Amino acid sequence: MSKKFQFIMLFLSVLLVTACGSNESSKTDSEHKLRIGVTQNEKNAEYKGLEQFKDAVESRTDGEVEIELYHSDQLANIPDLIEQASVGTNVGTIVDGGVLGDIKEEFYIMQSPYMFKDIEEIDQFLESDLFDEWVTELSEEGLMILSFNWNLGERNLATKKKIESVEDVKGTVIRTNGSDIVDSTISAMGGSPSGMPWSEAYPGLEQGVIDGVEAHNLAIYESSMYEVINHIAKTNHYQLLSSLTVSADWFNNLPDDYQSIVLEEAILAGEYGSELAKESSEEYEQNMKDEGIEFHQVDREKFKELTKEVYPSLDLEETRQQVLDVLEK
Repeated sequence: MSKKFQFIMLFLSVLLVTACGSNESSKTDSEHKLRIGVTQNEKNAEYKGLEQFKDAVESRTDGEVEIELYHSDQLANIPDLIEQASVGTNVGTIVDGGVLGDIKEEFYIMQSPYMFKDIEEIDQFLESDLFDEWVTELSEEGLMILSFNWNLGERNLATKKKIESVEDVKGTVIRTNGSDIVDSTISAMGGSPSGMPWSEAYPGLEQGVIDGVEAHNLAIYESSMYEVINHIAKTNHYQLLSSLTVSADWFNNLPDDYQSIVLEEAILAGEYGSELAKESSEEYEQNMKDEGIEFHQVDREKFKELTKEVYPSLDLEETRQQVLDVLEK
């Protein structure tokens, strides 16, 4: 069975847990409307993927399901949107494992330092029964993951000062999204995490409030962050794999045929967004080099060794072993 249809079968089965009796036939258009907000701007690959999602869903449902898109945190920031979705508001967002892990800690694994060797290992885990269990359990918290295949690129350290070794990170104030897993990773590297909205990172660097950010090429370039940094250390401490997550109540109130359409198009949109992200990342890296940004290769094994402490500090050792067992099969 293809990965695409495994996702569809999984999420339809989740309805038995969270949505018995929810598909009344007398729904109004407004009850089918979904507002999706993201942090990055309208040029970003994830936003372009969402544009495909919007067009396809609205076309296939003859406009009965209406999708409104908001970029640059215009709707709300990611944690706020997730909180709103969990209590039944008709909203959604592209969200990473760090934020979801603050709700269900197992999802921290998806954003843990050096957890997966490559994207193939991530895909292998996404197709596992263990991951399916996590998704089902998250739906009981009011959140429906439509697709978890938005691969937006490797996360590195983008800083004012040069980082070529683990010793260079010590004392450096690094902007994070504030999730426990990311803060713990930066701390283990020797840095000082500073949680703040992405929109505040540029002025924070400009004013000297922070020394750098942990981010991927798309976010750095499209936010013009290269204007206020000088170096990017290619730590590749994790791949930014994100999900399109919405209110379970909104999803459960859709007719069955619309649910299938939404799931199918979410997966296709994730694939499209990921391909755009890969192409953009390569282009942006060259553009930033042309702007004078220096990229530095580092000894990732040393960073990996330092960040091993993240797992016991967040009580993730058992979960990590479960995932490793899946990957060894």
